Amino acid sequence: MTPFMMTPLQALRVDPKWQELTQGKHLGRVIQVDRGECEIKTDNGTVRASSDTQRAQDAIAPVTGDWVTLGTDIDNNLVLEQVLPRRTSVVRRDPAENAQPQTLVANADIVGVVHGLDRQINPAQLERFCVMGWQSGGEVVVILTKADLARHPHEDTSHAQMLAPGAKVLITSAITGEGLTKVLDLLNTNLTLALLGPSGVGKSTLINTLAGNDTQATEKVRSGDAKGRHTTIARRLIELPQGGSIIDTPGIRAVGLWDAWEGLAAAYADINALDGQCRFAEDCWHQNEPGCAVKPNVAQARLQRYLVLAAELADQDLQRTRRQKR
Repeated sequence: MTPFMMTPLQALRVDPKWQELTQGKHLGRVIQVDRGECEIKTDNGTVRASSDTQRAQDAIAPVTGDWVTLGTDIDNNLVLEQVLPRRTSVVRRDPAENAQPQTLVANADIVGVVHGLDRQINPAQLERFCVMGWQSGGEVVVILTKADLARHPHEDTSHAQMLAPGAKVLITSAITGEGLTKVLDLLNTNLTLALLGPSGVGKSTLINTLAGNDTQATEKVRSGDAKGRHTTIARRLIELPQGGSIIDTPGIRAVGLWDAWEGLAAAYADINALDGQCRFAEDCWHQNEPGCAVKPNVAQARLQRYLVLAAELADQDLQRTRRQKR
């Protein structure tokens, strides 16, 4: 089926099984969530539907990217009935709760970790975002923006590749157009790309350039430290005219991981590959244990960042176990 013959939901890569399972019900994809209401794309256009208070407080609260079914309440108002099973989920530790997960976006095929080359690459930040990306179940790509402002773009690319083994690294510029075709190529089968990164790295500008309009608001970053303001205030799915879609997210400064052991292993694939070769593999923390295969073969700064994240996840597991015993 050509793109011109696709229905709106087929263009968003709807799973045919969902269409079969939800026969007789209205199917849609969440474009944006706003305080108990969802903007939802359906084959009959974009609609707004309420999501009941109980749902908004539990684990299946709808998020941007979700596939859902719709119905009506006793007053014939459109309501969200069911959140369909998620293929992927970008999850962090909820910054407003002591120990709860918060799903940011759902059903993203690719997670783009965005970093602006108008500033030095922050290894700890980039690696942490990569852990979150790999844990989602999607593929991870590192997107380096603002290449036109970089002093050493190719060195930065090599540095990012070392920090993100297994991830594709793309260097882009919304000003010169460098790398934009490669971003579009990621989505050439109507895939969904979710962008993660702090404010001011160029997520919204990248989307506007690819979409050919000012879909997302943007502001200049501070000249002193290249930090930006939170111009994106909600997670939103934007369809691109060339096919595929991108989910923009507000800038995230502090990324708390949640139950991300698989993501940690994938983001630090070099360490994970050596881990099983340690003499005391099950108990080795790669510090002063005899026969450690990791410490002599991994840059100490990278190893220390890995250990910080591993300790964070181990502490979460311990807290969870203590709560379960109460």
